[in-house]
Amino acid sequence: MSTSYHSFAQVYDKFMDNIPYEDWGHYLYGLFQKYSIKEGTLIELGCGTGTLSLIMAQQGYKIIGIDNSVEMLTIAAAKTAQQSNITLLCQNMQELELGNTYDGFYCLCDSLNYLLSEEDVLETFKRIKHHLKREGVFIFDLKTPYFYETVLGDQIFCDHQPDCSYTWENSYFKEDRINQYELTFFAKKSDSELFERFTEIHHQRAFYISEIIDLLSEAGLEYITAYDAFTDSPPQTDSERIYIIARNGE
Repeated sequence: MSTSYHSFAQVYDKFMDNIPYEDWGHYLYGLFQKYSIKEGTLIELGCGTGTLSLIMAQQGYKIIGIDNSVEMLTIAAAKTAQQSNITLLCQNMQELELGNTYDGFYCLCDSLNYLLSEEDVLETFKRIKHHLKREGVFIFDLKTPYFYETVLGDQIFCDHQPDCSYTWENSYFKEDRINQYELTFFAKKSDSELFERFTEIHHQRAFYISEIIDLLSEAGLEYITAYDAFTDSPPQTDSERIYIIARNGE
């Protein structure tokens, strides 16, 4: 799995302030309701700074948020401290060990794209299968090959705010379907007028739906359907993000 979100964690929420998390949470909640997971405990894989965990907990679910970045979890812990039905754990998805079974799993914000091999995706699916109750539901999203190749491509993005700024140099390697983000940040130190520079390199992989369906089946999970993100329509050739619904139907 690509290692990232160390120094970036301290400015993550500042630069993600354009993401409509409330709308995303409402969509996710609707999917769990639609597929009969109306209450119980949900596992969030790649919970980051805990924004979606908080939204889903406020809908009445118990949430166990899992991430492999201590820095992101530290921020999540502060953000969710007043919410008694949230637990946070530091683990890798493909090494998941929870000691129990649960009603549902979700993994959003293209967290699964950070798994760079089919072997890691398969191991993650097997771990989810092991910890998912019978008829439990797994919901996850993926950025598509179309998005990486056509929307991101080899572009440079910048964002500047009063106390921080970044430059994002993007490269997409079509043959391997690997997308590389080289992020350079300048963040104001809390105790001075000086800015600190730091760089992180992130990698993600694009997967085809057919590959994911095969991996779900190999892991013993039942593929239910896929949606063009935030709709109830099937994916299109120009879908940028898709949602996939699977179930432990053994």
